[in-house]
Amino acid sequence: MTLKELSPDQLFSGVVLLACVLILTLVYGQTSIGFYRLWVAENSLQSHGLLLLPLSYYLLAREWYSRRHELQISFRPILLLLLVILSVIWLLSEIAQIQVGSQMVLIMILSVSVMALFGIKHTARMVLPILVLISATSVWSVLSQPLQVPTAVFVNQMLHFTGYASFQESYFITIPEGVFEVGDTCSGLRYQIAAITLAIIYSFFSHYSIRHAVIYMLLASGVAFISNSIRIYIVVLSGHYTNMTHSLLNDHIWLGWVVFVICYAAFMYATVSYEKRLKGEQKQPVIETGKVPVTKFSYSKTILIASVLLISASAGPIYSVIAMNGDGMRGSYDFDFSFGEINLTEVTADERWNPAWVNADFEKRTAYQVAGINAELYTAYYATQEQGKEAVNDLNQAYNSEEWVSSDRVILDINLSAGRTISVSEETIVDSKRNERIIWQWYYIGGEISSSRLQSKLYGILGALKGRHDAAVVVISTDKTGDGTLERESMMKFTDLVINKIEQHYSAQKN
Repeated sequence: MTLKELSPDQLFSGVVLLACVLILTLVYGQTSIGFYRLWVAENSLQSHGLLLLPLSYYLLAREWYSRRHELQISFRPILLLLLVILSVIWLLSEIAQIQVGSQMVLIMILSVSVMALFGIKHTARMVLPILVLISATSVWSVLSQPLQVPTAVFVNQMLHFTGYASFQESYFITIPEGVFEVGDTCSGLRYQIAAITLAIIYSFFSHYSIRHAVIYMLLASGVAFISNSIRIYIVVLSGHYTNMTHSLLNDHIWLGWVVFVICYAAFMYATVSYEKRLKGEQKQPVIETGKVPVTKFSYSKTILIASVLLISASAGPIYSVIAMNGDGMRGSYDFDFSFGEINLTEVTADERWNPAWVNADFEKRTAYQVAGINAELYTAYYATQEQGKEAVNDLNQAYNSEEWVSSDRVILDINLSAGRTISVSEETIVDSKRNERIIWQWYYIGGEISSSRLQSKLYGILGALKGRHDAAVVVISTDKTGDGTLERESMMKFTDLVINKIEQHYSAQKN
């Protein structure tokens, strides 16, 4: 490629394409940074993204250069509308803290942006270098577990075929000297990603049809599966011959890459040899660059089209800045939960219960005696929710799971004063000594109250769209004796006494 061969109109068209890609990368900077962090993370399966990104941009530029004569920038309303929709989906993914969703949508936005500039007809190959970045997202992690059992079965068959005694159950392989587990890191996912990515790039350079490209990717996937099985086979034999003392038992990732490179190199050699034999029978596809309709190039119109495209593709981030910049911190969040004016007697809390919400901005735990029953209160508040800092998160726990296990969980409607009714999630937990506790839990998210995790997530999305990013959880617990009737009555009375002050702090809307 050389700039001397470009006309001023073509050069300007290329600059517009480059500017749109770079500007959108910056507009979606949070997701772009997420890509980088994913790629540089320790033991990341997506570290190849650091090499794939510049290669993708090079292939995009190369393809644009080869088709520059036939590419025309014009308004394409349907694709602009699609960009708006994708941008909104990105925004919802960000609010719901679905990182892989945000990454996938950003790749789609970049791809559709290229189509919106030059049209679908001439960009089928141009967007492929962008779409290949999907291989550098964490979406592939869902394939890790499904690969474990087939790999264990295949390795077990290899052992039997070569005369070694072994027994396979699920993803465990047992030999007389010990047991091997084909775990997540041994599933071969990293080799699958590498093989399929290389197959896509090779198919692109070789101008394969979609059918031939799919077949080639399946063959490459098979090579990756076999190479990983050979690696595990070698590790099992090393344990067999050294009575489970060989260093490969603890460090065999490097071995996997050595075996993969050898197997894939043989696969590529076979591919090239096969193509050479067919070279005389099939001609290399030629991109037609003959006469194309000549239209008058308008710089002002091109700039207008690019501007509308960027605004359409940035609808989500623009909305988040304009409408979602509300202050999630409802004033000071060093709340006073003493309830002194209610005249409650404070007592010592049960340390074994031990609820915890990760990275909360404010936490309060206390206990009071109500009608002869100790009612314990825990509440946590998030001024602004973000990844790893959420009220609804699997890492949060309403009790110490090492001391207690859940025996029952229901949604319970409780009647408060003034005819008000709220729903709480009631969970009964039991410890090793058969002691029981009753736990009531509910959330305040986006100004709404909810006892459902899914509904709370939806309230979080709706609240964020209105500029509210704060969230809180309230947990009330007490020891259970008998059928728990007296305890529930005491907890209901305590909830009735304190809920108004809690909601005043959290600025919640009363339903």
